[in-house]
Amino acid sequence: MLDHRELETLIAIVDGQSFDSAARHLHISPGAVSQRIKSLENRIGNSVLIRGIPPRTTAAGEQVLTYARRMLLLQNEMSLALKNNLNPGALSLSIAVNHDSLSCWFMDVVSSLNEQPHLSFDIHTSNTISTQELLKSGEVIAAITSKTNQVAGCKTRYLGQLEYIPVCSQSFFNSHFSSGIGKEQLKSAPIAIFDRNDDLVERFLTLYDMKTEQIKTHYIPSSHVLLDAVKRGIGWTMLPKLLIDDQLATSKLVVINSQSMFVELYWNTWEQVSEIIAQVEKQVISIATKKLVQY
Repeated sequence: MLDHRELETLIAIVDGQSFDSAARHLHISPGAVSQRIKSLENRIGNSVLIRGIPPRTTAAGEQVLTYARRMLLLQNEMSLALKNNLNPGALSLSIAVNHDSLSCWFMDVVSSLNEQPHLSFDIHTSNTISTQELLKSGEVIAAITSKTNQVAGCKTRYLGQLEYIPVCSQSFFNSHFSSGIGKEQLKSAPIAIFDRNDDLVERFLTLYDMKTEQIKTHYIPSSHVLLDAVKRGIGWTMLPKLLIDDQLATSKLVVINSQSMFVELYWNTWEQVSEIIAQVEKQVISIATKKLVQY
């Protein structure tokens, strides 16, 4: 049987990125944190952490971390059901959400559950591919991802598609596309992309038999800063329609081609009997159905 305090300590180290941070969070000494981890490792007969900066979980540690998050969530739910005293935020949900979903619609989920005093969100952001890796590693208990393959022990629910459209500022359009949009014009028009895992511009350029390496490219890893960069005329890009609908209506942005690109989104979470996860999942699916494109 694994010890509750040891599991809680492992979570605190991973979330706080250090033994000292875990000690402050748990109101114990750094030495006590180390002792709990050593005890946990002796109990399972394997190391759970690579002692680096920051500490990282081993393969065994990932499995224990996943179990720990699920167990503590269920334990806190039970305490709440039995009306034991719980601190605000005792039901803390670590969820991986891709940047664009967080910018466009996921905060509606958080807002819809804001009246629950014991529930708090610990949101991890990444691209739609890496969010599933955070679920596999045990860092989060649920994830929104673009991957269809199911993680062992998890369930997957289809949410819909996030629509992206190619846009630029009016001044950028006048400088680069006033004579039309073709291969020659695109070659001289700088691009702004979220990061190197963002393939939406690459997918769009295949319509013109082109690749991004042929064009000057800026990498700007923030949905809102990327939007600002495009409005400043730094480059053109693919942005979520949900994020820019109001700015298209006021002509702050120009659509350079009517061809949209779509990214399918899925809700992944561990198979478990958890009332709070079921409530959150219900809200995620309900809001995604209204906000995302449904085919």
